[in-house]
Amino acid sequence: MKKIYYLAALFLGMLLQGCDNQFLDTNPKEGIGSNLMWTTEDDAKLGVVAIYNSVRNKLAFNMYGINDCFTPLAWCMSKPGTTFDEYRQYKLCINTATASESIFKEKWTTLYKGIVRANDAISHLPGMNIDDKTKRTLLAEAKFCRALFYFDLLSFYSGHDQRDPGVPLYTEPTNYQDAYLPRSKPAQVRAQMIQDLTEAIPDLPFTSSEAGRANSAAAQMLLGKIYLYNQQWEKAAAAFGAVIAQNEREQKYELYPDYYLLFQLDGEDNKEGIFIIPNLDIQDYGSFMMMIYGTRSSYAQGGTVCVPTPYLVDSYQKKDGSSFSWDDIPAAADQNAFWNSKTEVDKAFADRDPRLEASIIRPWALYEGAYNSTKKSSTYEYRPATYSGTSEYMAFTPNNNEQVYVWRKFVNTGNQCPIRRNAPIDIPVMRYADLLLLFAEAKNEVEGPADSVYWAINKVRQRPSVEMPPLSGLDKSEMRQAIRNERMWELAGEGHSYNDYRRWYKYDSSYDINTKLNYKITGFNTNNYISDRVFTERNWQFAIPQTEIDMNRYLTQYPGWEN
Repeated sequence: MKKIYYLAALFLGMLLQGCDNQFLDTNPKEGIGSNLMWTTEDDAKLGVVAIYNSVRNKLAFNMYGINDCFTPLAWCMSKPGTTFDEYRQYKLCINTATASESIFKEKWTTLYKGIVRANDAISHLPGMNIDDKTKRTLLAEAKFCRALFYFDLLSFYSGHDQRDPGVPLYTEPTNYQDAYLPRSKPAQVRAQMIQDLTEAIPDLPFTSSEAGRANSAAAQMLLGKIYLYNQQWEKAAAAFGAVIAQNEREQKYELYPDYYLLFQLDGEDNKEGIFIIPNLDIQDYGSFMMMIYGTRSSYAQGGTVCVPTPYLVDSYQKKDGSSFSWDDIPAAADQNAFWNSKTEVDKAFADRDPRLEASIIRPWALYEGAYNSTKKSSTYEYRPATYSGTSEYMAFTPNNNEQVYVWRKFVNTGNQCPIRRNAPIDIPVMRYADLLLLFAEAKNEVEGPADSVYWAINKVRQRPSVEMPPLSGLDKSEMRQAIRNERMWELAGEGHSYNDYRRWYKYDSSYDINTKLNYKITGFNTNNYISDRVFTERNWQFAIPQTEIDMNRYLTQYPGWEN
């Protein structure tokens, strides 16, 4: 009920918005940018709800998972002439993108539109004659959202380091014709985000009042991430620790017992999500993830745009906590024969970290889909394209000849998703497991693998449906790598890895792009070559949209994207 109420309010906010597609245009004749709009308490509520339109936009946070394609964990499958890769992320994977690609423009515009609406709310709310508590809560929500948008802008278009160029910083209602500020350095943007969140936290509830709304746990977690990305480890650990400590007292958040269901419709309304995007299977109110992750065996016929790589699949540990290696499986030496043998493949994937099977559909695994509207639900066996037997239950994909692993995470089962571009599965932007791992990372950098670090990482590893063995006896460097690995396995397919890789490796002189990121992409059958990944220094950040560079002579392009 709360989700339906929130999305209904969001729809009304969209109607009130009345804005065109121009960047930073805040002077529509009526709607959010109009002084006449900020009159009543209902106006104020809808004005703030409209800010969340930029949160749920596809290229903002509602298809965040595809960002994994810009790391070794996933790959973007694009075919000439297909429309599934709508924003041409594939071009980023092979380094042929230009600053004119829609992926850069749409994300930039979406985030700054959200900032415009947040600035309008922050400007108008203090002078409104409405209930004081309501006013303070709405103002806090607007400040949280503004900080969230600037955090994402820094992450994608600049970087958070003092060596990075920053992004334009707008904190007042801005007319389109006046929106010509240069980049502000990350320190200036960071100071504004910290101020916004510090002011917002006291006036927000610890858990969201309605699905998808801001809360103090999310604001405190975002504050911790700001410090973490600037390597202010002690402040980051304190911010994350404050949320954990309050939750230990109030028991509002918890790890959902079933890792698989956490990313399925049947597991929604769980207590793990700290800040989520609520979705419905209604046009313009659902998630795009089914489209980019789902296969042709899905009821809504997904496009298999993003697929997990063998690098990710092979990295999952065995159930006893030891490393997995194909060298230990002699039958895999003959790739064609091996993948056509259900017995050998099942044996190879037995006793692995349960999060692998919960996240990824591998050959000979089962998936409950529905090929068309008359066949409501069918159980499919993912048989390799090279298998010479019956293919009645093969999982169809547009790229089936590549024999790729495919995602199970965020992919609806049966006939749950009738509109492939609008799936009903909620998307977690922040969740409790992520918080625990961020706390462990920051705390480890402060004082090494203390008891609290082991407590946090082992809590994630020992979720009831996962139950991986607890870690012990690690030094600081070993724990650092263990936390990075745990983030890879726990958060696979959720889009966090691109930001993680940037903050870990962008300025790490020991990290060699050519050997770590540039390699041949294959299907699960390693004889099947798909493409070469091409990653250069410029790919650590997105390009400023060329249209914005053309309009604003004070705006500088990120190095490498000038032409």
